[in-house]
Amino acid sequence: MPQNNHPDLLTGSITKSVVRLSLPLAIAMLFQTGFSAIDMIFLGMVSSEAIAAVGMVFPVLYFFVSFVMGVGVGLTSFIAREVGAGDIKKAERIAANGIIFSIIMSSSLAFLGVAFSRPLFTALGAGPEILESVLTYSRIIFIGFLFLFFAAFCSSIIRGEGDTKTPMKFMLIATLINLILDPILIFGLGPIPMMGVKGAALAMVISRSTMAVLAVRHFLSGKSLVKPTFKNFRFDISILKEILRVGIPSTITNMSASIGLMVFMRLVAGYGPLAIAAYGIGGRIESIAILPAFGMAGGVLTVVGQNYGATQLERARKAIISAVILIAGFMLGVGALSLFFSRELLYIFTDDPKVIAFGKDFLLFRAPFFALVGVRMTVSSGFAGAGNPRVGLLTLLFGLFIVGLPTAIILNNIIGLNAMWIGLSSSNLAGSSLAYFLFLWGFPSRKESKGETVTLVG
Repeated sequence: MPQNNHPDLLTGSITKSVVRLSLPLAIAMLFQTGFSAIDMIFLGMVSSEAIAAVGMVFPVLYFFVSFVMGVGVGLTSFIAREVGAGDIKKAERIAANGIIFSIIMSSSLAFLGVAFSRPLFTALGAGPEILESVLTYSRIIFIGFLFLFFAAFCSSIIRGEGDTKTPMKFMLIATLINLILDPILIFGLGPIPMMGVKGAALAMVISRSTMAVLAVRHFLSGKSLVKPTFKNFRFDISILKEILRVGIPSTITNMSASIGLMVFMRLVAGYGPLAIAAYGIGGRIESIAILPAFGMAGGVLTVVGQNYGATQLERARKAIISAVILIAGFMLGVGALSLFFSRELLYIFTDDPKVIAFGKDFLLFRAPFFALVGVRMTVSSGFAGAGNPRVGLLTLLFGLFIVGLPTAIILNNIIGLNAMWIGLSSSNLAGSSLAYFLFLWGFPSRKESKGETVTLVG
């Protein structure tokens, strides 16, 4: 593997190290978000109801994916710490345990998703005009979980070793395949019939399956620094416990976010399918706008993890400070652009004037707070890199459930739909403020004992 794919994160400019890892991650996240954005664009050509159906599925899909994302954070953090400590053999055992665990986990979640889809989406407010489309789309995605999650875990392993470019390439290829398949399967071509939302779901699963194949090929080629080995494989309980020690709180954080989004979706559903469509489109635009924050958070996770593993604690702390300054400034600009070009962005997805009007209000209240999303994510990811995911959980719960949702519910009967957007933004303000306070109060310190724990106070 070329050296530039495995940069030295333990020496040199910490800012350059963060940017070097974050940029490919942000690009990869752009491609990942491109999956759902491409679906929205093409489905917008079908009907507003088709957009509403996919928008209804998104929070639920994120709930399931959040479990894998959280465990993936634990996997990346653990591998990064062992690579920083110079123990590649242990990192390889961690990788093998993580992959087998992903197969078991994804199969279980797929079964649950298919089995309980109808009562779940009915409870979330899917009316008869969109329910069947919602069920068709969601069940195909659930069945494809095995490939989606396997690819995600492989990418987590590769990122933990400090290579963020390879997962980016995987995502680029998969997105191009999705772009080609979407119009063919949604609208039909030759002997292939028009399938609508079913075609969008099939395109996503097929393209993500390609990522799984590419990941296997990457490991077999010997290009990976950390090579999962399954010879004489056995589950190592101590490895799984450490992955889950970091992964489960991260999972709860992500699941809590998705539960919050589902509650918001239920409140928005009271305003009808067009409001749901606006929420779905606005959410896609926001997902794209905050991609730099995801990239920065992922880069900080690995940089802090490796430096923490090498006991370079001050360097790990400086990585978080540098990342927060960079992402806050950049995201202020992104928010301004999203606000200024709100109509043009919305028009990419739909020409329905009512949906556009709802969407403009969404961006009016959301775009100014994109920078705070980046601050909370970056600080929380830095703590997770050092093996402490509790800060991410605490700041998410406080912002979303203590401040955000109550604000939306209280204002709902006073100002209507805009209360939802104000609630979301107030959660960002509260969560980011708490995250930065906890960082200033004391970034984690490593205890000298071999069985170290990570405390909140340094």
